Amino acid sequence: MPGGYAGDAVASTSRTISSDFALFKSACPLQKFAQPHSHLEWSYYQAGPPDDKQPVVLLHGTSSTAAAFFYQVQALGEKGYRVVSSQYPAYDTPESWCKGFDLFLDALRCRNAHIFGAGLGGFLAQHYAVRYPNRVRSLVLCNAFASADAFAARLGAWGCVIPLMPSAMLRQAMQDAFPQGGFMELSAKQAIDWVALQMNDLSGEDLASRLSLNTSRSYVGTVRLDPSQVTILESSGETMVPEELRRQLTAMYSGARVAQLKSTGDFPYLSRPDEVTLFIEVHLRSLGAFPEGKGPAFSGAEERQASQDAQLLDDWSSRAHAPEPYYAVAEEPVPPRRPVWRNPFEDDLYDPMI
Repeated sequence: MPGGYAGDAVASTSRTISSDFALFKSACPLQKFAQPHSHLEWSYYQAGPPDDKQPVVLLHGTSSTAAAFFYQVQALGEKGYRVVSSQYPAYDTPESWCKGFDLFLDALRCRNAHIFGAGLGGFLAQHYAVRYPNRVRSLVLCNAFASADAFAARLGAWGCVIPLMPSAMLRQAMQDAFPQGGFMELSAKQAIDWVALQMNDLSGEDLASRLSLNTSRSYVGTVRLDPSQVTILESSGETMVPEELRRQLTAMYSGARVAQLKSTGDFPYLSRPDEVTLFIEVHLRSLGAFPEGKGPAFSGAEERQASQDAQLLDDWSSRAHAPEPYYAVAEEPVPPRRPVWRNPFEDDLYDPMI
């Protein structure tokens, strides 16, 4: 299998996310873990040294699967990190999810883990860090949130009927939540299309569970991690996470590193995978976590890379407040704005502006 993927692979005319994923699957099969005394089953992709007791564990968002992070599994595994992209089964509450995740880490024979959580995955990762602080070495939160109250308030009474709704309607509700307005780079649109296809593999039980968790009236308690152990990654422009929740998250982790990604959309790990992989690796190195068999001492090209990583660390905060331009200027630039949220369960004839 060829090493590495191009940073903007999805924008290539000869390569697509689907073709890259097909190559990945041929070398890295999907594995399963059956939770004891239940019908629940976790799925995961794994690369790197299997005996490493402090792996990087990747948790997807509401609409994704373990496949969402295949670029990161490939790249970090080749560098010598143990990395696991997990897909969690259906749970009713964040509390029950945390118990299941703890059993999953036991099955992987992990002492503790560096956890990367995107969207709902970041929300659940924080819940886990509150309940099992000794098993969380660090957190990377990508387009995540710390409270689901805003989602619950917007859904209203419809939240009670989520478990009763047909799979097709639940799937459509998730797809309708993807940002549609404003400027979005081509690779971000392609990432959305690919995630929408992956969503077809999810059962109605999985869809209902995720929507219920995403709209539960719960919030994250006090996470007992030093600010240096937390990194927040935010996409440029619109995402499914409301602006007020993004601000709440950064305020909650005052002193943590905050990086404004060049990528737009909710799935930067697919649209610009090299950028997200780099930030994960820099985060790990800043905590003294190096690939198995390597230490902080480098030579040659690795020493130069370490120096670049250190410079990137210094630039993170400033980039968060003043992101650099990176795409071509449109003839009529559209000012960034959050789309008016539309309840996917409401009658199409209802006009919220009336």
